[in-house]
Amino acid sequence: MDSSSSMQSGQGTYQRGTFREITPAAGPRVAHGADVFITANFIWWKAQQDGLRYASSGVNTTTTAADPFASASTGKNKFVGSDWDPGFKVGLGLNLSHDGWDLFAQYTWLHSSDSNSISSNDAVVSNFAANSGQINGNPTLMFGTRATGKWDLHFNVIDVELGRNFYLSQFLTMRPFIGFKGTWQDQDTRFNYESTGFNIDGVPTPATGPYRIHNHVDTWGIGVRGGLNLAYYMAKSWSIYGNLAWTSMWADYDDLKRTDTLDDATTGNSSRRINISNDSYYTIKYVAETEIGLRWEIWFYDDNYHFAIQAGWEQQVW
Repeated sequence: MDSSSSMQSGQGTYQRGTFREITPAAGPRVAHGADVFITANFIWWKAQQDGLRYASSGVNTTTTAADPFASASTGKNKFVGSDWDPGFKVGLGLNLSHDGWDLFAQYTWLHSSDSNSISSNDAVVSNFAANSGQINGNPTLMFGTRATGKWDLHFNVIDVELGRNFYLSQFLTMRPFIGFKGTWQDQDTRFNYESTGFNIDGVPTPATGPYRIHNHVDTWGIGVRGGLNLAYYMAKSWSIYGNLAWTSMWADYDDLKRTDTLDDATTGNSSRRINISNDSYYTIKYVAETEIGLRWEIWFYDDNYHFAIQAGWEQQVW
């Protein structure tokens, strides 16, 4: 019994497996074995996170009998995590001879750090209880004269892909891929609040301060990742490219810590007001990646070598 299948038509005989170029490979094409390729990217990213507002001005905390309805002066909210920072991506891949498939692995590194301060002649209102992620309910308000904030993020990601680059039309290529995304991250936030005095329940004299807050969390995760790389060719060497990717990630928030310390310069004492330490918190995170840009590329040495350079705008939502 013949295991192959065929269909008879007026145009001839179709046999499964004979028409292999349904979506012709867009290259690079490998005749035998595999070819190695490398990538390198300079990135200039702004890492931002919710919950990093640590103080506000423009709050009226005192009134007088002569003017009980005095209005507060114009103030502002203060955040950390708004600076642009440099980083890089490096990748190593293999173009395979099997149907134009490729294997690709890429490492992303970014160290983001930001610090600033806020002060006011009237008052600075803290918003520190909402910053932890470990204390629920309304933020605790504390009045002071000056506040400082510092945020550090160490961001590391590895992406592994199996893809195929092919033509959808004469001037449009697409590379669908599947693979994995892994990450390990370290975040550290510190907030200091200064005031003329901090009142403690049961203590007759106020403490001088400052009131210091330290939050820390380590994160690692791994998940399945898939997406598309598109290229719209305006000419032989010029194209507009777009990249889309989505990851469903199993994440572990490890070593979650928050400590609040109130210092008193008069007595030399320090009081640990909050001391929270959690080992692990597991959850599912969804990561969306989008990128668009302009690419220039060239084939040389009898089309055996390929070079490309590009510039684009990328966004990632974790």
